[in-house]
Amino acid sequence: MTERYVLRTGGPGRVVVARLMPGSDLLRSLQRIVEEKGIKAAIILSGVGLLSKAELRNCRSLPDQYPITDRNRSFQSLEKPLEILGLSGDVSVVEGLPNVHAHATLSCVEDEAIRVVGGHLVEGCRVFGFAEVFLLEITGVEMVKSLDEETQTRQLFA
Repeated sequence: MTERYVLRTGGPGRVVVARLMPGSDLLRSLQRIVEEKGIKAAIILSGVGLLSKAELRNCRSLPDQYPITDRNRSFQSLEKPLEILGLSGDVSVVEGLPNVHAHATLSCVEDEAIRVVGGHLVEGCRVFGFAEVFLLEITGVEMVKSLDEETQTRQLFA
């Protein structure tokens, strides 16, 4: 197999630190922050806090051919105390607007044992108490996602 990739380089810009308040939707809050700050390219460096509910998406099967659709995905809703162990992802531009693509690693207690879950963040993750999120803006790189002919999905630098 040949290694294939598309590459761009840039540098660090502003660091944005946010504390999300109780009851906030984690993903919608991140989306609103990047829109308000005019951020079009960024890395989600980290995130910690506590959720009372999480909505996650994962890929459960690979299709015979692209694109991956909801038939290949599993959606999980968890309503219990969930520690945010980490957030990762990026901010790019999709159809001219800033877009947050984020994944989370979470832990919860089940039968007195700690369980770790994770996946793609979907709207509906409710903050309990607080969440702290750290973003690093990227300068000198246009992070634009558009339709990739091969995968039939929006991809960076397609």
